[in-house]
Amino acid sequence: MSLQQTFAKHRPRPVYIAARVAEMVVSLVSRALNAFCFGGSTHQTTSARAFIDGLTDPVWAARQRKIDALFFFHKDENGRRNHCEWSWGREVENARKTLERARAVATPRAEDG
Repeated sequence: MSLQQTFAKHRPRPVYIAARVAEMVVSLVSRALNAFCFGGSTHQTTSARAFIDGLTDPVWAARQRKIDALFFFHKDENGRRNHCEWSWGREVENARKTLERARAVATPRAEDG
């Protein structure tokens, strides 16, 4: 269950909204850091970039370890720190949802003839 689903299921709506806004602000700061400081894309958080670029670049692998240590509370079911991997997976999932919506808009409905 994602953080978003957990908040939506177990928290009053105002708390959920506040949590989502805070999460979006942190994401915005991370994207700005990726773009301004590391010359990356504004479409990718620094954490997600650290995961994917860390697979082939030792500098980004070191950054990934530091970021994962900073966000120590993100652990997988085996207790492994995985904030950067989680962040990358979340961005992939968000992109998938966007593509699904785009296809739904682009696909004519049967009643439209």
